Amino acid sequence: MSALALMASLGLSLSACGGSPSAAATSPNVESLAPSTPSPSASPEVKKSPRGNIIKALAQPATITDLTANKPLVTFTVNSIKANVPCTGPYPDPVENGHIVVLDVTIQTTPDLARTDGGYDSFDMNATMFKFVGANGTTFNGNLGTQAAYSCLPDEQQIGVNGKGVGPGEKVKGKIAIDVPATKGTLIFKSYLTSGSSGWEWAF
Repeated sequence: MSALALMASLGLSLSACGGSPSAAATSPNVESLAPSTPSPSASPEVKKSPRGNIIKALAQPATITDLTANKPLVTFTVNSIKANVPCTGPYPDPVENGHIVVLDVTIQTTPDLARTDGGYDSFDMNATMFKFVGANGTTFNGNLGTQAAYSCLPDEQQIGVNGKGVGPGEKVKGKIAIDVPATKGTLIFKSYLTSGSSGWEWAF
């Protein structure tokens, strides 16, 4: 089954207000990513950016839910975003875009993330999956997952290095280094587990 067909069959969604995996299963605050699919019960507290992404505050969880089965798959939280963090990796490279920002992230998956139909069975979150929008509203076209970002921190501190995603029923906490052109702006994250073009974003 193709990834596109899988996403359509799963009916995957973004959580409007996040929460723990157990709470997400019964929460009405779930919003479909597919533009043509209405939310089953949209929360009035949902805030979206002009880009159509769900706006998240730091330490506010987000959840990806399989609406068809009414089961949460992934809950992730960006706990903090710090700019100009000193690199402590064994072989740091010069910054290419201007500045390193480091996200402290917690990710928890449920056993339901495991698929038997040829689809994705892990959750990945790394620098290449982010976009940066400057304070002037301009989206940066460059690569945020540079060698400088990859080598900034020791591997044991990082999430998403060496192609290792978070598997079913796991909880991990770690950091993601991102090479950005400015110390203030907005980071946008989109996951291949969700359909449509919407994602999440954090201002810092």
